[in-house]
Amino acid sequence: MDSPRQRFLDYVRRVPGARPVVSPFLPHPQIVEKSLRYLGLPTDGDRFENESRLARELNYEPMFMCGGSDLIVPWREDENRSDEEWSVAVLQTPEGEWERKVSRQAGLFGDDSGFPIKTEADHYKLAAVCDQIGEREEEIRRYFRDFRQQAGEEGVIVIGHPHVTWLAYQISQPNMIFHAIDYPKAFANSMEAIYRASLVLFKIAMQEGIDFMSESGYGLEMISPEQFSEQDLPYSRQLADWTHERGGLFWYHNCGQTRKLIESGQFNGLGADVIETIAPPPDGDNDDLTASRRRLDPAICSKGNLDLSLLRVGSVDEVMQATREMVRAVDGFAHIHSTADAVFAETPPENFLAFLRTAREEADRLA
Repeated sequence: MDSPRQRFLDYVRRVPGARPVVSPFLPHPQIVEKSLRYLGLPTDGDRFENESRLARELNYEPMFMCGGSDLIVPWREDENRSDEEWSVAVLQTPEGEWERKVSRQAGLFGDDSGFPIKTEADHYKLAAVCDQIGEREEEIRRYFRDFRQQAGEEGVIVIGHPHVTWLAYQISQPNMIFHAIDYPKAFANSMEAIYRASLVLFKIAMQEGIDFMSESGYGLEMISPEQFSEQDLPYSRQLADWTHERGGLFWYHNCGQTRKLIESGQFNGLGADVIETIAPPPDGDNDDLTASRRRLDPAICSKGNLDLSLLRVGSVDEVMQATREMVRAVDGFAHIHSTADAVFAETPPENFLAFLRTAREEADRLA
């Protein structure tokens, strides 16, 4: 079957004759809708229909990302406790009630106040929630099944990153460091709980047709090389090995400063089939895509790495030139032509379309 999904999978699996893949990361529906309107195409579908329509018009292979950590820790807003200023969610656990309070103005990642792990006791509440994941199997199974049905064969699906070392996004970045020092036993227990819950989640996802299991890690702008080696690398490798033992594919995301991790060979030890985003400056530090790609194991399919700021504020000609340079930089390597992370919603449609068209034309020309 020559579907976008099958083309993507064939390319990652190195099926002879598989054509190069062009696949932007588009979690924001606005850019898809703007691009469709710019092309004079309908925008009346849901997120799957709209992106599939755009992909057919521009001949690229969509990647859809479904839930992950939010299925492990299923916060639900409590309207009775929430108000115009704060969104309050509550989970009942065997360790007691657990509350998350997020500023509506700042959002979950806008400041540190919204992350629910603030004390040592919160770690044990997190572990209790993780241990209850099996009780929600049918709910989780229905979610994955519906997601696969909606995406159909129009693209691959990547499960959302559990992010074991960030405790499924339940702890702020400063507390991730402080708690590892102040409460090492509780922090280690939390990581193990997230890991165990991830395996339950992965098993259900694979049974329901989700194409890639995944994990994410920090770049060296956020953590030390030692922390990456001692925490991120082992957990990612365990998740990847578990996935491969069951015939699945594994996806790894890191949109930060990764050049030294690539040069040291640590990325080759992740066990990933796909590694994104090989980010360039200023967000990353891979200023020579060819050099970084050459250091990666040939068995790995890299993905990236057009600069998002250039895509948003550059001219059409600048976007086209940068895209050509990106495609040429990885000529001869397994590489999915994409962006250095999620495309900004504010990106002009003419720039986004120029990237997609140029990437497809140049990749096909070099194939």
